[in-house]
Amino acid sequence: MVGGFFITFEGGEGVGKTTQIKYLESALKEQGYDVVVTREPGGTPAAEDIRNLIFNPKHDESWTVEAETLMMFAARSMHIKEVIAPALTAGKVVLCDRYMDSTRVYQGVVKGVDMSLIQALEDNIIGDIIPNLTFILDLEASVAMARVQGRGAENHHDRGSVEFYERLRQGFLGIAQDNDYKNNGRCAIVDASQNEEIIAAAIIKVVEEKLK
Repeated sequence: MVGGFFITFEGGEGVGKTTQIKYLESALKEQGYDVVVTREPGGTPAAEDIRNLIFNPKHDESWTVEAETLMMFAARSMHIKEVIAPALTAGKVVLCDRYMDSTRVYQGVVKGVDMSLIQALEDNIIGDIIPNLTFILDLEASVAMARVQGRGAENHHDRGSVEFYERLRQGFLGIAQDNDYKNNGRCAIVDASQNEEIIAAAIIKVVEEKLK
């Protein structure tokens, strides 16, 4: 990875990633940074088609976990090649809604795909395109589920049980604890139960420190 700065936002359903990305994008642009905002699965026309296929209610949960994992990485391969890597090479700040940690948690921790498969795919497709900084937005499972139910379910992940939401939460917390930015890792845990402006201020502070 050359030149730019790569920030990912991770967490379970309903934690407010999209809202916080908008806050950070605005703050960085005001400071003169060239910012690219993108998401996974998706980010390119073909990758968005894969996203729509994965979450198509016609198929719902009929995909095997291996098939779902391979489709995630197929989309990611194009996303990295066409969007993320060029932006970083050009010295831009990339803000991505979900990335490799979501695959590790959703397909690996929660759905049980062999982690050796995920690792092999990461080695071959992600390579050195690793986030400089990852925010894990953390929220109690019952609160997250209530938020999602309040906005209306968009895909089969949204319709999970409270146990599903708790497994997601613990999966992301495990990654964050293994990669704590205070110990030279890339992950910062953020309390997503707070007021969104307070969350945004905390995130911006960490990013400014890292960019310096």
